[in-house]
Amino acid sequence: MLTTLAVLSACCLGLGADATAPDTAPAPKPRVLVVTGGHGFDEPEFRALFAALTELDVTFHDLKDESEVFEDIGDWPYDVLVLYNMSQKISEKRKANFLSLLDKGVGLVVLHHAIAAFNDWPEYWKIIGARYFLKDTGVDGKTIPASTYRHDVDIPCKIEDPAHPVTAGLKDFVVRDETYKGFLVEPDNHLLVGEDHPDAQREAVWTRQYRNAKVCYIQLGHDKLSFGDDNYRTLVRQAIQWAKKS
Repeated sequence: MLTTLAVLSACCLGLGADATAPDTAPAPKPRVLVVTGGHGFDEPEFRALFAALTELDVTFHDLKDESEVFEDIGDWPYDVLVLYNMSQKISEKRKANFLSLLDKGVGLVVLHHAIAAFNDWPEYWKIIGARYFLKDTGVDGKTIPASTYRHDVDIPCKIEDPAHPVTAGLKDFVVRDETYKGFLVEPDNHLLVGEDHPDAQREAVWTRQYRNAKVCYIQLGHDKLSFGDDNYRTLVRQAIQWAKKS
């Protein structure tokens, strides 16, 4: 009798343990599509930057005809789109598909020279929060000169909003990179990092909301010098985590 009760008690305890056991299955990694094309870059070091972000599931796509990644989005699996391209051509269908992804809440992180991608598409300027001028351009009856850049500059970077998730834990830093200057920015951008150099525009990292998508632009990221910089890697990691589709 005692043996029977002991067995029943053990079975009940076992059932109770199973019923209350925590779910130990790991959460799926955010799926990230990194798009390149239309501009040269230090590819091994760029890929190493993302390989170090082990908490992300990263796929690379090198554009072949400048925007084919937006041709068919029917089975789009990615939570965040990272643009590091400077391609220009994009059809009306592909524009509509790009906007549809943002409507669905797919996050967008725009790096460095992608500020000058799709340069003749006004809506892209609104999406990313800036307009970079590849040539002298008439705007509202005035001629805006081409935006400028300078390579290999030690750029002092000031954290403007240390409480934001993208800049959390970062202190002011200096990085050797390429400056941009002379681009227009949207007034509703939320500035996170400013640059303090005569050849650099102050606005360096900002966030904004476009439709249902969180958008972050990071001006830094020209070559291997910045790709290996811990501050830059932190910005990229935290920008992706912040922008990811919930």
